[in-house]
Order: sequence, then structure tokens, then C-alpha cells
Amino acid sequence: MVKPASSETRLLHNLVRLHGRDPRGFEATVLPSRMVRVMAPSGAAFYPLEGWTSRFVRHLHQGFFDQRHPTTLSRETGSSGAGGTG
Repeated sequence: MVKPASSETRLLHNLVRLHGRDPRGFEATVLPSRMVRVMAPSGAAFYPLEGWTSRFVRHLHQGFFDQRHPTTLSRETGSSGAGGTG
């Protein structure tokens, strides 16, 4: 049986949706240290419980939770020798 999402995770999903992003893979947990751990597909962050939503939204807006794409030398995927040096 699937565990119901915490109120923090539901709030997090709503914030992510409001910014036009897919909330799948985002999860928020309140830790005993009064920190909120935000897990995302591209990483994790920790925020003080007081004001965590505004800090998270700022980081979301700045792209901290965007997927990273590796840099490639060429977009060409042609046959062997196409666009190469040899």
C-alpha cells in the first residue's frame, strides 16, 4: 500500500505545479532537527523549518532543481566519419 504524502510534500507539489513544473519525484520531510529536507529528481536541499517555502521557491525559480544535461561536443549523430576529423 502506498504511504500517503505528508502535508509538507503536498505543499511542495503545489508550489512546483504553480511554477509549471512536474512535481513527480519531489518530496519534503520535516527532520527532528527542525529542518525540512527537500528531495528532487536532480538533488536535495535542506531548509530551516521557519520560512522554508519561500527559500525553496527562490531556489526553484533560480533553476537549482532543474535537470542537468551533459555537454556534448557535437549534435551530429550521423554515420561513421560524418563530421569527424578522420
